Amino acid sequence: MKDTIKLFDQDARATEFEAAVLAASFVQDPAAAGRKKDKKGSGTEIGGNGSRRRTAEIILDRTLFFPEEGGQTPDRGEIDGYPVIDVQLDGGVIRHIVQIPADTGRKAQDPADPADAAVTAQDAADPAAGALPAVSVENSPEEARLPFAPGQTVRGQIDFARRFSNMQNHSGEHILSGLVHGRFGYDNVGFHLSDNTVTLDFNGPLSDADLEWLENAANRVVWDNLEIRAWYPEPRELEDLAYRSKKEIDGPLRLVEIPGVDLCACCAPHVRRTGEIGMIKILRTLREKGGIRLTILCGSRALAYLQQLQKGAEDVSHLTNMPREEIAAGVSRILEDNEQLRRREAQLEAMYAQALAAAVPAEQQNVFLFVGNGEEPEDAGKGPGAGNVPDAAKGGQGAAGGAVKTRPRPALGNLAQRNLVNALCAAHPGYCGVFVGSDTAEGGYKYIIGTGNGGARSAGTGGVSAGEGGKQDARVLNACLHKTCGARGGGKPAMVQGTVRAPEHTIRAALERALCESV
Repeated sequence: MKDTIKLFDQDARATEFEAAVLAASFVQDPAAAGRKKDKKGSGTEIGGNGSRRRTAEIILDRTLFFPEEGGQTPDRGEIDGYPVIDVQLDGGVIRHIVQIPADTGRKAQDPADPADAAVTAQDAADPAAGALPAVSVENSPEEARLPFAPGQTVRGQIDFARRFSNMQNHSGEHILSGLVHGRFGYDNVGFHLSDNTVTLDFNGPLSDADLEWLENAANRVVWDNLEIRAWYPEPRELEDLAYRSKKEIDGPLRLVEIPGVDLCACCAPHVRRTGEIGMIKILRTLREKGGIRLTILCGSRALAYLQQLQKGAEDVSHLTNMPREEIAAGVSRILEDNEQLRRREAQLEAMYAQALAAAVPAEQQNVFLFVGNGEEPEDAGKGPGAGNVPDAAKGGQGAAGGAVKTRPRPALGNLAQRNLVNALCAAHPGYCGVFVGSDTAEGGYKYIIGTGNGGARSAGTGGVSAGEGGKQDARVLNACLHKTCGARGGGKPAMVQGTVRAPEHTIRAALERALCESV
């Protein structure tokens, strides 16, 4: 089959064209991923809304559709109103992958119709001769034929907004690569241009100062509005030209030149002048293996990105009550305030934990405190004997049984919880546990249970280490919580920790049962 004429080489700004169909067939394996086929394997797909559609491959004598090539994603658009979802290059032939509703096509063959006769001839053609074999479809007559046939004239239209965005970013990449090659001598060894990401890889390092120079120099080239020339040089002319190329190229070589900046072998469409790029922005860098990867955006994509950043800056400005130019200082101030509050919270938690530990009678053997669940009297910790705050395991009821004003019990952070368990273990000979959470909390309770007389010890912020703890084994209690309440956790004989979703009274009953059984 003859090579496809590349109309995009002649005019990268053209949007519509007419062409003759050379071959057409349904395809068994659609190029686009994520689409479900029917059980027949006929190329029919089931859309997300339940609609049936089929995928076909069309070869034209000429096309404006740029295929996936040179690290760049293909054009999209329509052929005779049918969506083109992929375009692939096979040697010199460009194959268009088109989506077609399953009920589209000729309802019956008419031998007198030249198009039907051409399709019949195509169906009988020898695949080895270069023609595409048509797929046999066992379904209704409405689905029996493609709406395309060899010899038929079709009209194509590309999505130019997508094309122009790719042109801006590809031309911007040439400017960056040419500047890096000219100043630092590095080669562009990788390029990827997709709908969302543009990356280029160089085989040498660039410092922050180098990157600042590069971005400024690249945008000066944009402002200079230089003409970009793309052409196929004659072999003699090519011998005298020093150009960049990532790989050996067979067949005619197409060069793209930005005067004084870059001369590179390239197959893709480009803007006519550098001013059409608009702007070039380096977003991120990744330094690895002695080289560097740049993530960039150019043109309309760069503008959309900066508009998004501006909107975010305005939102932060309102939240911090600082001008946009000073939002970093505003955020820094908030972080400092939060750090001070965190330290104050830690101090208060430590004081609260000390008060809880001090309120437990010294002669009590086993101690289990539930912190953050239920309520306590509003006057807890006030007046005479304030050091003996009410036991965190008890509810809010006065000595005579009458109702009193209550408030929610405060919870404890991880560090304060560990320190409280350690303090209880040091003062009481039995098992000591602290449950932080509530009956209604989504996560239930986080618990730590240690053995008495110093069985559990803090290992800094990294966790709790276990001592010997005599013959006591905290795992016995943990096993009971797991069996009775569905707790999840584990540990060593001297200390266990985990989470449990159950009401406080159920957990207490399980612990009491475990203590009785262990005697």
